[in-house]
Amino acid sequence: MYSKILVCIDGSKNARRAAKAGAEIALKFDAELHMLTVVRPFKATPKLQQFLEVENLMGEPKYVLDEMVKDILAEARKHAEKSGVKKLVTHVKEGKPARSIVAFADDNDIDLIVIGSRGVGSDIENMLLGSVSHKVSAMAPCTVVIVR
Repeated sequence: MYSKILVCIDGSKNARRAAKAGAEIALKFDAELHMLTVVRPFKATPKLQQFLEVENLMGEPKYVLDEMVKDILAEARKHAEKSGVKKLVTHVKEGKPARSIVAFADDNDIDLIVIGSRGVGSDIENMLLGSVSHKVSAMAPCTVVIVR
């Protein structure tokens, strides 16, 4: 039924639950499991850029972000492999989360998207404009499972 499953991860509690659910489904259907995390582009303001240069910290915020992303992916990969998933690929995309997830699913013929109900970006903007999971479920080219 499902041959390619996409799990969206961001380090949140619900994303961890989604990773577990996605791994279980992939195992059941012997599906290819793709784990995707989307980071927003990091843009330093001119004042922040000046501060970083004065303090000799060029690249440090991006480095910290990169390390965090590596840790999120490593944790999800470890759980999926421990669950017995054989076909596993991890991805990092930069951009707006919902649009990036939907574009990835469309470009890669994904059959099922598994996503947490609320992630680390659950701020006031999401409360006013809708959560990433809500946007993905509305725009996705395939079935979406939202995990709580």
